[in-house]
Amino acid sequence: MFIEDTSNVAFLARQGLAFRGDGDESNSNFLQLLKLHGLDDPRIPEWIAKKANKYTSHDIQDELLKAMALTVLRKISTDLAVVRYFCIMCDECTDAANREQLVVCVRWVDSYLEAHEEFIGLYLLENIAANTIVSAIRDVLKRLNLSMNKCRGQCYDGASTMRGSKSGVAKQLLDDEPRAVFTHCYGHSLNLAISDTVKGCKVMKDALDLIFEVTKLIKYSPKRDVQFEKLKSELAPDTPGFCVLCPTRWTVRAASFKSVLDNYTVLQKLWEASKDQTSDPFMKARIIGVESQFKTFRTYFGIQLGYLLLQHSDNLSKALQSNTLYAAAGQRIAAMTVTTLHRIRNDECFGLFWQKMERARQPLDVEAPKLPRKRRTPRRYDDGIAEPEFCDDPAPFFRQQYYEALDLVISGIKERFDQPGYKLYEQLEDLLVKSIKGDNYDDGLTAVTAFYTTDFDPAQLKLHLAVLSSNFPADLCGSVTVLDVRDYILTMSPEERLLVSEVVTLLQLVLVMPATNASSERSFSALRRVKNYLRSTMAQYRLNHVMLLHCHKELTDSLNLVTVANIFVDLSGHRLSIFGKFTDADVMPIGFCGKCKTPLNYSSCQQIE
Repeated sequence: MFIEDTSNVAFLARQGLAFRGDGDESNSNFLQLLKLHGLDDPRIPEWIAKKANKYTSHDIQDELLKAMALTVLRKISTDLAVVRYFCIMCDECTDAANREQLVVCVRWVDSYLEAHEEFIGLYLLENIAANTIVSAIRDVLKRLNLSMNKCRGQCYDGASTMRGSKSGVAKQLLDDEPRAVFTHCYGHSLNLAISDTVKGCKVMKDALDLIFEVTKLIKYSPKRDVQFEKLKSELAPDTPGFCVLCPTRWTVRAASFKSVLDNYTVLQKLWEASKDQTSDPFMKARIIGVESQFKTFRTYFGIQLGYLLLQHSDNLSKALQSNTLYAAAGQRIAAMTVTTLHRIRNDECFGLFWQKMERARQPLDVEAPKLPRKRRTPRRYDDGIAEPEFCDDPAPFFRQQYYEALDLVISGIKERFDQPGYKLYEQLEDLLVKSIKGDNYDDGLTAVTAFYTTDFDPAQLKLHLAVLSSNFPADLCGSVTVLDVRDYILTMSPEERLLVSEVVTLLQLVLVMPATNASSERSFSALRRVKNYLRSTMAQYRLNHVMLLHCHKELTDSLNLVTVANIFVDLSGHRLSIFGKFTDADVMPIGFCGKCKTPLNYSSCQQIE
């Protein structure tokens, strides 16, 4: 019976579901699951009907959650105890109870040179000052029995609290361990680069503001939302619906621009119908303003240009969010995107873009392209006697806007991704690649060994690089990458790896640094599911236990429920007298009889007889 209790707790925590009912505990998920088990095991309804010693209270659930969560955390701690290096990843957010929660994750590389990112837990903060966050990180590392001497990387967002040059979190931890290189999360860096682009290019800024206004007009009004769906089913039934523009999401902007372009006619019809049905003068003015903007060519050009550029940035953002991606590889992916944007920055590509846009504009109620009103240069900027120049044709004018937006996004990505921490990882990667290609790497070897000091023996590292380059497959030497070296080392026997042990250390240092702090961001999504407005009074210890089981689903599935039940029973002699010691024979799958332990569809079952 008690094993069913334990399995219910594990299931609800794994799925992030509530345990309790709404006032009436008989309708709680926990008891309803027990009743579901009772359909197969007649002992369970009898147990639920007891007056005492049922062991189904909230306190019992908390003890079981604690036993399971600590088992999962011990498994993670055991894995971390044998690793040579790790990286700290942190971020903070506000939960449904308006409490500041610090998410702590750790990245490490196993013996198979595979990267792992583990959610460690939540830490309740009194404030978000750097000293408070640093104290929390040190406390977490101490509880995991991790020494700061093993830390070789830090990955946070770009807030001044985290990356402040004098007293930020990264700076204080660098004082403890100078080799714990800080990298600004590439996902946040890309988001800032795109924000800079939008702010610097007025035509894109206006288009983004307009789409955000469309989001508010449609999604904040059930009446207009239903009307939009009705018009879409009539005019464009095969096109996707409207994608809400969320300013804080990294990868939805291009999809939102695309949804506006696909439903342009539907939206224009919606504004015509909505302005006649709205009596509020303020709302009517907003709808008329959006309707007039949708008819201008400048707005249509801004939406098309925004979609062209943001689809590249969204694609890059998705690629950067992989858990196994390391920082140096993230830089190469960003460089590939920059190269792609460079290739569309020419007159030929603009001509194709212009023609495509003109063809798409024809069936829509959008005015023909025209030049803006000519304006004189302000006197403070007019320092010559020549007449100001104006474009005579709309195409050259909008081509200037096209080039301006491309230059801004290219320069923004380059500037945001050019980080001091990356240069060190670039030296590590170059040292490995140059040694295999036979190039001179003395300068890189000197720089790396000087920075990492005790991590390398310079003479041994040079010797092991020579062994690797001499035995590396010749057909891969021309275009070798870090992953090629990793795959080659994985084919070696343990004895062969001893010949290149310093190279293995170098690979671990390259792979241990993440490209993004996406694991922390995903933990925020889990926190929003687990602690919602209906569960806002959940205690911090219970929240941490549920979050561990919810975020580590595979480890939760692998829990031995018999072991967990015995841990619970061993806490009290009274419990031991009631339940005794559990064995594997007590674990009975659903569909088996509780009396004779046989499947319910067998004729030998006493229940069937």
